[in-house]
Amino acid sequence: MRQQSVGRCRTISAMAAVMLLLFAARSDAALPGLDTGDLTKLVSVGEVRLSPDGRQIVYEVVTNDGPGRPSSQLWTTEVATGTSRPLFAQPRVARSPHWSPDGRWIAFFGEDEAHLSLMIVHPDGTAATALAPVSSTNHPLPSAAERISWSPAGTEIAYVSATSGPEADANGDPMVITRYLYKPTAGEGLTRFNDNRRLHIFVVNVATRMTRQITTGDYYEHSIAWAPQGDEIVFVSNRSPDPDRVFNYDVFTVNAKSGAIRRVTDTRNAEYRPVWAPDGRSLAYLGTTRPLTSSETTMEDTHVWVMDAAGGNRRDVGAALDARQGAPEWSADGRSVYFTAQERGNVRLYRVAVSGGTPERVARGASERGEIGSWSVRGTTLAFAMSTESRPSELYLQQPGAEVKRVTSLNDSLLRDRTIAP
Repeated sequence: MRQQSVGRCRTISAMAAVMLLLFAARSDAALPGLDTGDLTKLVSVGEVRLSPDGRQIVYEVVTNDGPGRPSSQLWTTEVATGTSRPLFAQPRVARSPHWSPDGRWIAFFGEDEAHLSLMIVHPDGTAATALAPVSSTNHPLPSAAERISWSPAGTEIAYVSATSGPEADANGDPMVITRYLYKPTAGEGLTRFNDNRRLHIFVVNVATRMTRQITTGDYYEHSIAWAPQGDEIVFVSNRSPDPDRVFNYDVFTVNAKSGAIRRVTDTRNAEYRPVWAPDGRSLAYLGTTRPLTSSETTMEDTHVWVMDAAGGNRRDVGAALDARQGAPEWSADGRSVYFTAQERGNVRLYRVAVSGGTPERVARGASERGEIGSWSVRGTTLAFAMSTESRPSELYLQQPGAEVKRVTSLNDSLLRDRTIAP
């Protein structure tokens, strides 16, 4: 009987497979696939941020002006109703949104009279104000993260901007080359001449627009976060003797008033994306699990780590999950950390207790096949961007006692008569 059942199941499975192939063939015949011209028409959700009270979401809607030329605008969604709208009445290039601690402002990088600036705006799109000009660099910065961070009081904003290095204005004869000038850029897969513009941390007063530079030197600083106590800003920098050969990043802090630098880690590993615990006594960060062995890239196995704010008691809280892990974010009570992990072609969201243990899968109601990109947690509300095999990145929402809900349908008009996957 068992052999007959197995044989019958195999026959049914084979018939089902044939039916699926026939259905897919008919579907493909009815709906053509995307062509090269369609690729620039695809729209996706980029960075996602829940407001401090968890009632609103601000997020990037990313379009493509051409191959390798993404452009983003900011949209907001009301969590209670799901109502979405563009933040600005007229299209405006804007990215990297960050809520003020009281939720009255959104800071972002945007174009002001064709110049990139650090800007603020009310959540209803009014009172858009440019605070300070911002410059960038094409220097490769693996895993670079936050470039905007509000002070706990909401009176100042720390941000990262580029300054000219000594090579940028080099002249004379002979010229001595001391750094690699031609190398790949991070995230683009392109190779170009390095502009040698250093990244440093600046602070601007929101009321007066007075700006001051608080880090200097022949370094690149990024991935910033203002401490809950308001005295320090944590950041990441590669201060090894030959930073162009080895991407060995460490965690530092800078005093927001005096500019005094404090080194937090000094390892042969690489540390990225540090974030403060709500009480300011600990830091979670992304780090490699083994010392660097390559002169060009970092190790592939990154885990989530937690350490004391002074740099001691370092522990790999993601050790129980054998997967490449993404940047962490603390829970509101400081007892656990959220992070993403790559698994069999998918990217999923997890939560792990700071005390250790097995990570717990979050957002289980989402598609089993897909990649969670940016995400944000406020209390028990979760908002995230996710792409699947048949749909580019959209905005999703999960609230207590409710199923995961897709909020946006950015590509419905295009995909109505196209197919991405059978």
